[in-house]
Amino acid sequence: FILRNNDLGDVLVATPLLSGLKKAFPESRVSIGVGDWATPLLENNHYVDEVISCNAPWQNKQNCRYPANSPKTFLEGLFYVLFSKESRYISSKNFTHGIDILGSRQGSWLMRRAKIPNMFGVKGYAGGDNWCTKYIDFKEDRNVAEAGLKFLELMDTDMEIEPRPSIFLKKNEVVQAEAKWGIRAKSEKRIVLAPGGGFPEKCWGDQNFSDLTNLLLKNKHYQLCIIGSKEDKNRIPANDSIHLKNMCGDLNLRQSAAMVSLADYVICNSSLCMHLAGAFKIPALTLL
Repeated sequence: FILRNNDLGDVLVATPLLSGLKKAFPESRVSIGVGDWATPLLENNHYVDEVISCNAPWQNKQNCRYPANSPKTFLEGLFYVLFSKESRYISSKNFTHGIDILGSRQGSWLMRRAKIPNMFGVKGYAGGDNWCTKYIDFKEDRNVAEAGLKFLELMDTDMEIEPRPSIFLKKNEVVQAEAKWGIRAKSEKRIVLAPGGGFPEKCWGDQNFSDLTNLLLKNKHYQLCIIGSKEDKNRIPANDSIHLKNMCGDLNLRQSAAMVSLADYVICNSSLCMHLAGAFKIPALTLL
């Protein structure tokens, strides 16, 4: 059982660990607990046997209504672990191993509630390591995907896995994305712009993205597509044209991923789109 009930990018960078576990232990059954908002990222992933709804009220923007270390979050987390239907379902699965990739007290509570005998966590981040069988050490300067792969070492395997996120698109999803991009001239470059981000303080800024977009539009060989949530729709105040499509709020997660997979270049904040570009090996410029 892998616990990654966090934000979208966090779930995507957990995918190298999923493939590593299946390759190292091909007879194993791998389940991952994520928030419902992130389940589309794991569709069609052949390294996962089951995606379990785990809408736990800690360490994510969707369900964490109070500061992560506040007494209210503490109590909400405790009630979720003890009494929620999702927690009871996890407990019914009789997992032999559990990995809390984030490493938290609540994650350890959940694994203990499920009576998982072999529990793996993280020391030095959000607690819970005292209850774990083994743990990795938190290092702030370590790539998140690489940190996740360290759990393989705790399970006595030295398999080399590339720390690249993965999302598995279906053929029809790619075909539909091609249609959305439209007919492409030989000299044309497709550029995805993603001005949104989970934390405003980590974003480059709407005005900067607007100025850059207007600059790029001067080159008639560029086909621009802006993607993001409906809240991002007006971040770049430019009208749709033959060279620009604003598709913010019009695409779901997998449709956005398919658009990125067919791009030549991605320009974004430190966000999900950055990880999508990495997954498809699309050159990207991350602006801070």
